[in-house]
Amino acid sequence: MRTFIAIELPEDIKSEIFHSFEKLEESGLVGKSVEKNNIHLTLRFIGEVSEEKIEEIKKKLSEIKFKKFKAKIGNIGFFPDENYIRVIWVELVAKEINEIQEIIEEKCREIGIPRDNKGFASHITLARVEKIKNKSLFMEKLKTLHVKKFEFTVKDFSLIKSELKRSGSIYRTLMKFPLN
Repeated sequence: MRTFIAIELPEDIKSEIFHSFEKLEESGLVGKSVEKNNIHLTLRFIGEVSEEKIEEIKKKLSEIKFKKFKAKIGNIGFFPDENYIRVIWVELVAKEINEIQEIIEEKCREIGIPRDNKGFASHITLARVEKIKNKSLFMEKLKTLHVKKFEFTVKDFSLIKSELKRSGSIYRTLMKFPLN
């Protein structure tokens, strides 16, 4: 089973972000936007694991004691960089995000899941870019997009199953882990 751990965003914020980027997709200048229901912040990608390992992960994640915290939508960015854009993202800002991510990383290591050596960057993927047809027009359009700087309380994080389909990924929350 392909899994990851994430912060799921409130519906109103997902809608706002989705509709902002839907305009860019409609322009035909970029690849496919992430489906509204799939907008989230990945704290730790786990990958393929067995049902038994899922139970171990649930047990370990249930041990985490962490306070609820405020997070805010930040600026738009790109991976790997502005000169070679493959992913468009928006940041999620809160110092606690890095703290809880590191705790989750440690819990994963305790049950034999190797450390993710890519490093963690707090971002919400909005669109995957295959090819930019007109880079100057694309950058111009991108600069006109404004994602509201919403603030919300992070009340939990989730273990999510990801099924890859031709039509795109389908996510299903396996378990939510409430924060104090």
